[in-house]
Amino acid sequence: MQLVDVCSQCNGRLGSGYTGNPRGLTARQPMLDLSLCNNRRAASHGRKAGPCSQRLSTLPTVAVPAELATLQQRVLAIADGAPVRLAGVSVTQAEFFASLRFIAGVVRLVATEEEAASCTSLPETAAAAFTCDQREWRQAGMGGMGGRVQACPPSAGHAAAVLALSEPILFAPDRRTFQDLLTMWMDRAAALGRLAGQGDPLRPLPRPACLEQFLHAAGVLSSRPRAKPAFTADQLPHLVDADDYAELIARHLPRTAAVGGRRLAALALARHAGADSWLHAATALDMNPVTAARATSTLEPRISDVSAFWRDIERLGTRIIERGLVDYAARRRVLADLSTVPHTALSAACQPLRYSVTVQRRRHSAAWIWQQFTGGDLREAPAYAPTLWAPTGMASVYDNGRRFTTTMPEPVADALTAYGNSLTADSLPQNGVA
Repeated sequence: MQLVDVCSQCNGRLGSGYTGNPRGLTARQPMLDLSLCNNRRAASHGRKAGPCSQRLSTLPTVAVPAELATLQQRVLAIADGAPVRLAGVSVTQAEFFASLRFIAGVVRLVATEEEAASCTSLPETAAAAFTCDQREWRQAGMGGMGGRVQACPPSAGHAAAVLALSEPILFAPDRRTFQDLLTMWMDRAAALGRLAGQGDPLRPLPRPACLEQFLHAAGVLSSRPRAKPAFTADQLPHLVDADDYAELIARHLPRTAAVGGRRLAALALARHAGADSWLHAATALDMNPVTAARATSTLEPRISDVSAFWRDIERLGTRIIERGLVDYAARRRVLADLSTVPHTALSAACQPLRYSVTVQRRRHSAAWIWQQFTGGDLREAPAYAPTLWAPTGMASVYDNGRRFTTTMPEPVADALTAYGNSLTADSLPQNGVA
């Protein structure tokens, strides 16, 4: 059965004793009944202060699979002096438990909810406890990584999950299997550190000497060089291509609107290009820091497989390079004041269609050009500055803009594209195609 760590009567952790409740005068009965909980409870609602009387033998328990019980007995036997092998090589008990501590710290950082749920040696309650703790930590912004890898597990269920998830690497049958599994975990930890902008999250953990050769082969986090891509933040849009996002990134961001996900992907590309934090990525992209912070703080916790996310970000960067690099920063500067399109830029295409060239359409045209050429959010176009449209509400303006875009005749789109090209000629991609 799973260890019981909380008393159902006093709701305190078993073994807390007088923690948080000063004992006061010496008890008349110095000997405690060790079959009881004995946690100190303060007086309340007519109840006297004193030790909890819950009998330990009657606490509700949770049955565990035989595989987990066998694993726990195996670890206890090693603690009692049983011989043990790590990566196919005999090690001392001290080396084994030092390795267990390190690997457990890695697991607590990077194990996914799917891995906990699919672990056959875990009872549902333990998998749920671990999953809940992981989710809460990610939703809180993944702060305090160093403390997390060293802290005591918050519950018996969490501890059982960590042990079960550590088993495949701890008891790997040979050196090759051990190395492959350790490399996978370390790659995830490296990706997690990059995502949170905290450097090496495992730095506080003592690195066992018996693991040093494996850690070196896996690529120690803080010393492993990462090749920078052949692009800079200046060559990135504020929103990545919609099709690229749908194919590569959307699966990492469940329940996410495409615009927000495309913005996070652009920020991640800036991180990939060298920015060491989300704030620095937003600065490098000249993106509104409040908008960027809202996207990262809301969406980052939704990424369950961090290393897979970064692999797909790198694939996204490769696509950008293959298409030809564009100086989006130059385009943003050139079009920063484009609030309206000249009448002459539209009239030749509109007159044969009997398409009126109104002030509103000239502004919507300017917003369309800005979006098409900068890869930005249409709502942030200079032509949609609220002062230009007052007293009309901006929600109505955005709706009209979307309608203008979706119903735009092809000759008008061609005319606007030609005008946009004339403004941004110096920022064309290397292959000369807009």
